[in-house]
Amino acid sequence: MSLDNAIHALSNVNALLGSTAGFATARQNGVPAGEALTDFGFNIMNGVIRNEAAEDIRRRSGSYLGYAVNSLAGYGNPAANYKGTVGLIGASMLTSPFGIFGCGFSPYMTSTIYGCGPFGGGFFGGGCGCSNPFLFGGPTIFGPRGFLC
Repeated sequence: MSLDNAIHALSNVNALLGSTAGFATARQNGVPAGEALTDFGFNIMNGVIRNEAAEDIRRRSGSYLGYAVNSLAGYGNPAANYKGTVGLIGASMLTSPFGIFGCGFSPYMTSTIYGCGPFGGGFFGGGCGCSNPFLFGGPTIFGPRGFLC
């Protein structure tokens, strides 16, 4: 297992353990089991998505900043989820010159979270906003894969 894979796996384990601690704390504070279990699931989901975004930042830029943000923010509660998500958006902007809304004119204009164009083909996107042959691969509102695709 490479160092990158180990960091990614251990970050997901950290998300699971943080969410488990959050569940236990909620139950001790008298939160009903169903509500605490739902929060547990959402916390795990948020942690895994944040770790995938951190891995995407690492793959695209070579920077471990996304993992550092996740580690500092923590896991398993709404405050950690907020800090981690906002921090990852900032890390994305720092590691890519065109931040979260870049597009594919060059390798340095790719987006790390949302992909090309406004809602494009990055971690959360489905490919909208790029690959229009009339604009040499740039974003467009009107093209077959444009903003309204």
